[in-house]
Amino acid sequence: MKMRHRVNSPNVIHETIEGEVILIDLKTGTYYSLRGVGAAIWQGVVAGADSEQIADEVLRRYDASNEQAADAVKSLIGELERESLVRTDDGNGDAAELPMFENGGPRLPFEQPILEKHTDMQDLILLDPVHEVGAQGWPQTKSQAGA
Repeated sequence: MKMRHRVNSPNVIHETIEGEVILIDLKTGTYYSLRGVGAAIWQGVVAGADSEQIADEVLRRYDASNEQAADAVKSLIGELERESLVRTDDGNGDAAELPMFENGGPRLPFEQPILEKHTDMQDLILLDPVHEVGAQGWPQTKSQAGA
């Protein structure tokens, strides 16, 4: 049985901007960044693909060996799971449709994917300006709202 990877919604939101994937864990306020090969792997996660499908897509897009692609996918998926950004399930359902490398040109240079982790804005991200407004006004943290 093949295990598929999924975004850990609703706790995790993501957006791709000019090829860079920005992920935000709404429970911790931590945000993350993925570029290049990491962004391609994330596309596979969003599509609900299994590791083999994602590695095949990395091979189509990047100048990597089978081993490099498989190791990159395994390593990044493991890191995404440890950070609770993705979850893995039993793979039931339709096969994932991954976007193909579009220009048909040469493959891009392969670089090991890196999950960049940023904690500098946790307090700001965890503020809830709509639901936590009280007599004290905004902004206030959840701990202040309950006090």
